[in-house]
Amino acid sequence: MRVRCGACRTQFEVAGAGRFACPVCGSINVVRNAGAPPPNADPASTATLGGYPTAPGATGAAPPPPQPRQEPPMPRIECPECGFNFIIGNVATVTCPNCSAEVSTGIEEEDDGA
Repeated sequence: MRVRCGACRTQFEVAGAGRFACPVCGSINVVRNAGAPPPNADPASTATLGGYPTAPGATGAAPPPPQPRQEPPMPRIECPECGFNFIIGNVATVTCPNCSAEVSTGIEEEDDGA
């Protein structure tokens, strides 16, 4: 029977069920009889998902995908000259990208102390 090492993923041949050391990395791999439940397990309670045993108490359903991270909204301003709405940074005055008018943002500039 051909098995794959759980540590280094090397494939090697074994005679059957038992404990075998990987010929490459030396990790001990446990090989069970095909179709046999794991030791100390109730065969009626052993659930599988995709042919692999699931953890105790698992429902077999895939977990829900993570919620997308919502970014805070970017500050926007409307140009009083042309009505163009655009994103601004943390500055007191900006130039409208549409009509080149100077627009006050209402944000006070910090004094750098120089």
